[in-house]
Amino acid sequence: MKTIHINLVSEQLIPNLISTLGDENCCGVVLVLGDSKFADKADRLENLYKRNQLPVLWRSQGMSSTRLPQLQTQANALIDYLATNHSDCHWVLNATCGTKPMALAFANAFNQQDKQQALVIYTDTEHKEIPLLNPGVDFTLPFKSVLSLDDYLLANSFEYEQAINSDNDAQLQHRAPLTRYLAQQLVGKCQHMLGSLQSMATIAAKDFPHSQIQTMPSVPHGDYAKLYLRLNDEGLLSWDGQCKQITFQSEDACRYLAGRWLEEFTYLTALECGAKEVAMSVTGRWLQDSRNFGSDDLTNEFDVLILHNNQLLTIECKASNWFRQEEHGSKNQDIIHKLDTLSKNLGGLFGSPMLVTAQQLSDAARSRVTYNRFRCCEQATEKSLKKALCAWVGTVG
Repeated sequence: MKTIHINLVSEQLIPNLISTLGDENCCGVVLVLGDSKFADKADRLENLYKRNQLPVLWRSQGMSSTRLPQLQTQANALIDYLATNHSDCHWVLNATCGTKPMALAFANAFNQQDKQQALVIYTDTEHKEIPLLNPGVDFTLPFKSVLSLDDYLLANSFEYEQAINSDNDAQLQHRAPLTRYLAQQLVGKCQHMLGSLQSMATIAAKDFPHSQIQTMPSVPHGDYAKLYLRLNDEGLLSWDGQCKQITFQSEDACRYLAGRWLEEFTYLTALECGAKEVAMSVTGRWLQDSRNFGSDDLTNEFDVLILHNNQLLTIECKASNWFRQEEHGSKNQDIIHKLDTLSKNLGGLFGSPMLVTAQQLSDAARSRVTYNRFRCCEQATEKSLKKALCAWVGTVG
């Protein structure tokens, strides 16, 4: 039999989406608002359901989200509407969202009404199950991975515009051997040349092509020379093997060597961990509804995002020298604060932040990471990064 899902609307949309989109028998949704405070969230839910070919059949809006007598009256009116218009369907009330008085009033009303038996459910994202809240029933519905990355982001007020993913990552895959080589060398034998290479690439990018010629501190030898010759062979820069001067060949090469290689390395490693979706360089804009953003903060780009089992990992990749930044003010603190804020906004209650670094963290930065309870892969190697990413996938999967 077909089902009608009843969603109590509040700040968090994802618990409603998980249970509703996970029910293949659902033929429509009713949205319930205690008052008008979350009307914008109801609009968002309706848009998300429309994108997934589910109609919103009716909106029930009351006068209060906290006064029990009014909520009881609203719940009984909704039951009468369903009995009149949808008696041929099962009714499923999701009592996860809304206010606590809303959840109490509607759960009691649906459990006590005699027009038709209804299921009352709760979306338990911690234990990955959807238990029934009907009296005397000990049963859970399956918790399915149903959210796409763009649906997840939109549910949390971020309108996805573009990203690199498995549909358009041919260039990244083509230079994957170089990316993995750089990760191996710049975190290993050549780690002390990373700062110089990154600095020259950053300067060259600012006024390219006028600044494409850069001077190294000294003529490279040994492993350093091998790395520069590899970059020369790959066409990213030119170096004759004898002098201090190098010439960056393109703006893309500058950006790649300035730190983008670490983002690509993280993305490529994440693809090996079995996550549902992995995306890099995710750009979009924040929607101005219940969030407090200034006009200068409406757009954002995220290094790497991983979505798995309806949960999000927001990854910030930093190839820079944390000790040098510590000497020049609070940039390290700003990086960690930004990741914390953006991860909370983007992931909501079902998101986690992770910091991936090419170089060793300063003691102060490491303390801030620990205080904020971030996941962190410091001086990331292929083995350590894969272990960290697979651990997160396993935790949420």
